[in-house]
Amino acid sequence: MDIKGLFSNTPKRQVYLLLGMVGIGVTAAWWFYLYTPARGRRDQLLGQVAKLQQDLFQKKRISQELPKLEAARAVLQKDLDEALRRLPEKKEIPRLLTQINRLGQDAGLTFSLFKPGKPSEDEFYTRVPIQIRAAGTYHALGRFFEEIGRMERIVNITDLKLDQASKQRGGRGQATPDGATIAGEFTAMTFTFGGSADKSPEEKGKEKGRRKGSKR
Repeated sequence: MDIKGLFSNTPKRQVYLLLGMVGIGVTAAWWFYLYTPARGRRDQLLGQVAKLQQDLFQKKRISQELPKLEAARAVLQKDLDEALRRLPEKKEIPRLLTQINRLGQDAGLTFSLFKPGKPSEDEFYTRVPIQIRAAGTYHALGRFFEEIGRMERIVNITDLKLDQASKQRGGRGQATPDGATIAGEFTAMTFTFGGSADKSPEEKGKEKGRRKGSKR
């Protein structure tokens, strides 16, 4: 086909207009079918790269802080182990009571009352009070308290009441030991690990039901 001959009789203005329309069509096709999709894909890839860079930066920060976090975790674990060591489990309470009783006897005290009270639960631990009445000398009582303070387990002495041994003689049906110059009443408060937070909802519901039943 003779393209030159085909347009030889066509006015140049129409030829230029036709060529302009063809150029516009080619440009539009390139814009909509090639450039725009490619630009969208480029923007998507740039977004993914930015996200990956941000994730990489965060992971680098975490890796840099990891030794500090490990050191902090080790300190917390040590503190937890120490707390667990000083807070016995419930099954260890009888052995702890025996130990307290032996410390009093070794110090020279005579017990006329040594009675564990009703445990009182907090969220993470349980208080176990022990009502104690003992007679002896000031020195014996002081040595007993000193040995209690040196125990590995936590035992706090509260509600201390002191009186002369002679005034206690026969007061509660208990004979004052020979040589005793002082009589004391106090509460030895110890603690066990585990409280209401460790119980399941079913156990809490049963205890609540028992408390309601006991009030009736």
